[in-house]
Amino acid sequence: MAWQRTGVRLSDLPDGAPYGATVEGRPVVLVRFGSDVHALDGACPHLGGDLAEGTVERGTITCPLHGASFDVATGAVRSDPFGVAPPEGGTGPVPTFLARVADGEVEVDLPAADPAG
Repeated sequence: MAWQRTGVRLSDLPDGAPYGATVEGRPVVLVRFGSDVHALDGACPHLGGDLAEGTVERGTITCPLHGASFDVATGAVRSDPFGVAPPEGGTGPVPTFLARVADGEVEVDLPAADPAG
């Protein structure tokens, strides 16, 4: 894992709404609650919907394509697009990343790229 700058200032993040960023070529969605920032992979694991275009309500982010929803803090499935109770449903959790604020800018701890490709 390696801390990467997002180019996003904490002051630019709306409270309780998804915000898309690209970090090291990877789409990431940031969600701020007060001074806490959560970072998730930007693509829904169901069919790749852009989670930055989704909605956030009570700590859950919902994909705009098919309604799958995930816990913002853990990435766990909260509702499956097929109505099957997690974890047996048609989608898995969203990868999450540690986030921190350094000098007013959000950084995320992304996995190191695989040199083998």
